[in-house]
Amino acid sequence: MYKALAVVLAALLLAAPMALANGGKGMLKVGGPFPSAKFQAPEDAGQRAYLGLKPGDGLDPAKVDADLVIVEFLNIYCPHCQRQAPRINALYELIQQKGWGSKIKMVGIGASNTGEEVEGYVRHYKVPFPVVPDYKVKCAEILGTVYTPYFVAIQRLPGGGSRVLYAASGELPPGKRFLEDMAVQAGIK
Repeated sequence: MYKALAVVLAALLLAAPMALANGGKGMLKVGGPFPSAKFQAPEDAGQRAYLGLKPGDGLDPAKVDADLVIVEFLNIYCPHCQRQAPRINALYELIQQKGWGSKIKMVGIGASNTGEEVEGYVRHYKVPFPVVPDYKVKCAEILGTVYTPYFVAIQRLPGGGSRVLYAASGELPPGKRFLEDMAVQAGIK
């Protein structure tokens, strides 16, 4: 028993420097900035317009044309993402009903998914907001490790820059409460 415990402790001690060497790099911090990132932009002109992207622009979630951007990092094969899809769609609809459609935008990023896989997911779950593929999992550079679904709410600050208001893996809190809390934090009325 002591030999097994010693092996486990040795493994933990060897892993700790590697985790510390990362220095938390790639991990989002609530209250901190959202790092500049370039993902594939949607091909659909209407979705590009919704996000405020010009031809040739990549998708940088922190630069989407809105006061608040809610990003869902998902994987189309993730059962949790699939189960939550109707709730996330309802959140989008709630934003529209409140008249906040120009102030709050939503975008999905399909971690490790191809364009074809994302298209099938969007079609099957009738996702009303843009979802783009991230086949090479660039999002891992931002999030560290990627556990889907992972939600981030990004406030665009006046004069440039951004601030992360929410960053968490797992189930999104109930839509109305979450949306109202994010709107208050972002100063949206």
